Amino acid sequence: MSRTAFASLSILVTLAGCASTPAPRTTDVTTPRATRVVTHVVTHDAKLIGTTVGGVRVTIRDVATDRVLAEGRHDGGTGDTKRIMQDPRKRGDTLFSAADGARYEATIAIATPTLVDISAEGPLGYPDQLARASKRLLLFPGRDVGGDGIVLELHGFVIDLMGPDTTQALPASAALKVRARVRMLCSCPTLPGGMWEVRDVVARLIRDKVVVREATLTYGGEPSIYTGELSPVEPGVYQLEVLAANPAAATFGVVRRRVTITR
Repeated sequence: MSRTAFASLSILVTLAGCASTPAPRTTDVTTPRATRVVTHVVTHDAKLIGTTVGGVRVTIRDVATDRVLAEGRHDGGTGDTKRIMQDPRKRGDTLFSAADGARYEATIAIATPTLVDISAEGPLGYPDQLARASKRLLLFPGRDVGGDGIVLELHGFVIDLMGPDTTQALPASAALKVRARVRMLCSCPTLPGGMWEVRDVVARLIRDKVVVREATLTYGGEPSIYTGELSPVEPGVYQLEVLAANPAAATFGVVRRRVTITR
């Protein structure tokens, strides 16, 4: 075979090989893809925050554009106490994805890797006692975030003032009997020796930014109930505060109500 013929044959073989190579696959980066994101909102050192306390508002926002990609309510049960609070954990275990546990699931449409802020605010049943938390992370189009998903943790107690009745004027001649219910944000009960405790519960009356009366509230004999008395004060308009604190767990709560004292 001549040198010219051999060169021509080599070119033909090369062309044949190129013809059999598949074309590279391409992706249109302008086409949004559905991406599922599961979020769980949990109380610090406790359980999921759900329907019992009004749920939690979850928002997913595009950092670059500030556009809300999804928003909705985290609703459902508080989850499995044994699994969340007692069982030993192994890396990769799911804690919050039980069927009846509170969750928020959104499907967002993104075309490119997108930096998002995912925030939670609640419990919504206590608008004067809201806590908030957020995370910033990158999401990829079509890469679903399932299982426990994004876990956001809120700190705090929720407090119900059960007495006195602050919608009515109260007599100056009588001690102010205070009764409060103090629970974890998830509605989990507090009691001495229980799984969740609060040992520092205080009631106080404030007038003109001065604390005029203060008393410790002690456990009232039933889960989450704390009681005490504030000694009589002069007639006037006051602010009644009930505060609960567990500094070791960075967990605090406060409720405030206007109180009118008459002769």
